[in-house]
Amino acid sequence: MKATRITWTAAFALVALLGFRLSPAGGADPAALQPKIQFTESSHDFGKSAPNMDLKHSFMFKNTGRALLIIQDVKAG
Repeated sequence: MKATRITWTAAFALVALLGFRLSPAGGADPAALQPKIQFTESSHDFGKSAPNMDLKHSFMFKNTGRALLIIQDVKAG
């Protein structure tokens, strides 16, 4: 009877630990479940340009996080 009790206690502890590690709410790093933006470049130099010349450049980025990345209120700097 005592060996059976220890076996059941060990089994319950193992299931509890595995469930705790695998559930996102229990013990997971909150930063791991956030969106994360990664740019291919952080600045661009247009060099010399003529006055009133239209200059354009696209900054490429990727969401490397594990949640939806929402981009709002974009403004030129």
